[in-house]
Amino acid sequence: MPEKSHSTRIWLKRAVALALLALLAACGGISPPTASAPSSQGYLLTVPIAASDTPEGLAQRYGGEVIAWLEDKAILKLSSQAAAALQGSGVSLQNRTLEPNSTVRAPATALGFNSWAGGFNSWAGGFNSWAGGWNSWAGGTGTLPALPNENRYLFLLTKLPQAQALARGFGQGIKVAVLDTGIDLAHPQFLGRLAPVAEHYDFVGRDFVPQEQAGAMYGHGTGVASLILQVAPRATILPIRVLNGDGAGTVADVISGIQHAINMDAKIINLSLGSTENNAALKAIVDTATAQGRYVVASAGNTGDSNVTYPAAWAKTGSNQQFLLSVGSVSSALAMSLFSCSGTVLEFVAPGEGVAGAYPDLRYASYRGTSFATPQVSGALALAMTEISQGHWGTLESRLWNSGSSVSGYRFINLVGFLQQFPEVPRKQALLVVNNILLGAGDSALKARLESIGYDVTVRTDTLSSTLEAALYDVVVISGSASPASVGTKFRDVAKPVVVMHWDLFDEMRMTGGKAGDRNIQSGQTQVTLLGNTHPLTAGLPSSNMTIYSSSDSLNWGKVASGAVSVASLTSDPTRSVLFGYDIGALMQSGIAPARRVGFFPSSTGTSRLTNFGMYLLEAAITWAVSGN
Repeated sequence: MPEKSHSTRIWLKRAVALALLALLAACGGISPPTASAPSSQGYLLTVPIAASDTPEGLAQRYGGEVIAWLEDKAILKLSSQAAAALQGSGVSLQNRTLEPNSTVRAPATALGFNSWAGGFNSWAGGFNSWAGGWNSWAGGTGTLPALPNENRYLFLLTKLPQAQALARGFGQGIKVAVLDTGIDLAHPQFLGRLAPVAEHYDFVGRDFVPQEQAGAMYGHGTGVASLILQVAPRATILPIRVLNGDGAGTVADVISGIQHAINMDAKIINLSLGSTENNAALKAIVDTATAQGRYVVASAGNTGDSNVTYPAAWAKTGSNQQFLLSVGSVSSALAMSLFSCSGTVLEFVAPGEGVAGAYPDLRYASYRGTSFATPQVSGALALAMTEISQGHWGTLESRLWNSGSSVSGYRFINLVGFLQQFPEVPRKQALLVVNNILLGAGDSALKARLESIGYDVTVRTDTLSSTLEAALYDVVVISGSASPASVGTKFRDVAKPVVVMHWDLFDEMRMTGGKAGDRNIQSGQTQVTLLGNTHPLTAGLPSSNMTIYSSSDSLNWGKVASGAVSVASLTSDPTRSVLFGYDIGALMQSGIAPARRVGFFPSSTGTSRLTNFGMYLLEAAITWAVSGN
């Protein structure tokens, strides 16, 4: 049989899709409309339904199009002429709601146009950590996804790398509907991650191809969907286009999109959009979704005031409020973004400035806005759903709230703390080797930080620790308080990650040479020099001098072998590394690394005086040692 032409294959896909949607309509759902939208936005009519009612009968009775069929009511879209005719016809509107079909917009004031207008790198030259392996991992050939360097620091704030180190399913099987400007369906980040083509729909173009179109908001939906997958890389994206290329749409199309997401059994509905109007019909469809246990995650808006847009503004009202989450934006300094809407109805905040995501045409972009904080929360829900029993899905909002920290009175998401609240999620195990079981301030701070990023910590003195015991743990951390004479070479050859915080053990671990000029300690320090931000150990921080101690202390340093990656040094000498690592199989001073090895700068007392940046470097070091992320 000759091969079908491209146009024939597309036609067959559309025919299959139409057949499927017709079947869904017969089961009580509403299939997407096929007629063109009216020239004016018209009105929405919400009416009660009786057991004998049908969508066709109501459409004929009221002169409109049924766009949603709920448990006890239907929502119709009427043209302005049909609404006027209905009002003049004598049909009773008692117990019925007639309201304008208002405009809905993607928050536009903070979208990062300049980030790509100057010609961002191509995909292969941009998100380099993904270009070589992210999609192959998504297909199941690796252990953990590689996070993009551009977002590494922001994700360390939300503790995403540590959460992914605890995860096992990564959102597998969780369908997340993205109601937006569409997405670039051919972008490599979405390879193998989209719902079947028969489930896609474009309520703007009235077809089955929700592809991004040219306009002022080109790339908005692609960036949103990309961020969901950065958090939950095995989730399934259901693209539903409800906004045009300029980021504008109607409440009717959003209602139709939510109804379609329900029909397609999406568990999470991401709405990086909003309306300034308190629309009853929109609330009715949102209430229907949340009553079924589906999460609706909505952006707060970008006008910089307290006027949170709808549906985010309903997040603290209604009987199903735990399934409706409102999301605002904060900066990398954990301050409320000046553009983010706030107020008493806002619940959660996430990084929304300088967030890197996929952009159409094989590119990526730097985005700003509450639109891009929102999908990080949607991704967090998907990430958790695959780790826990379905009976706990209804507790996700409260657990996300309880695990977060306060930023301006809102909850900044902490993803590892979020997952840790579920007993089904296994914790990592760390062996902490110290000098004294009665921990000093530095070792207490180190133990607390390990626990904060998902580790159960077993403390052993340097004399009682043993080589064989290392096999029971995910990582061995040797504190600067440990005695080099007591530790010796116990952990040199273990096939487990080891983080070393004493300069006189660097040579025992074959990480540096054994001469006095090969490793030592430098006193009176508060800063280190970061040598680059392309390695996970530097957590995406800029290459510059960084204050890591709140007051002066000592730094461990060493001159490393050629197989090491050196990411921080003394400010006075770039050859004296204070933060360095050897990947598994890397050439060390002698022999190769049997597992990852990290040399880290804090002294035995300095850990208690680490600044936030110092603590982030500590977290990055532990996370890279264990997971490579």
